[in-house]
Amino acid sequence: MKVLLVCAAGMSTNLLVSNMRKFAGKEDVIEAKPASELEKYVGNYDVVLVGPQIRHEFGKIKTICKEWNVIAEMIDMTSYGKMDGGAAMEQAKELMNQI
Repeated sequence: MKVLLVCAAGMSTNLLVSNMRKFAGKEDVIEAKPASELEKYVGNYDVVLVGPQIRHEFGKIKTICKEWNVIAEMIDMTSYGKMDGGAAMEQAKELMNQI
């Protein structure tokens, strides 16, 4: 599974990415990028998780992802606030199961 976390600059989600990797399989790819660069990278991922600080851009992000047949969802606020990599990874897996 390839998961992309997007936020304003791609930096605030890096800690969550590190924590998610602890729960990922060897084949899983988890990265963070700024939302402004989404169109450059979206086709390389299965799931896009959006940081709560840019929820105002979620509609646009979801539209871009849909064009690439990539599922997008907001990162669960509690998981994000706690930097709970296990919960965020579980959210990504559940989204993959919807495909």
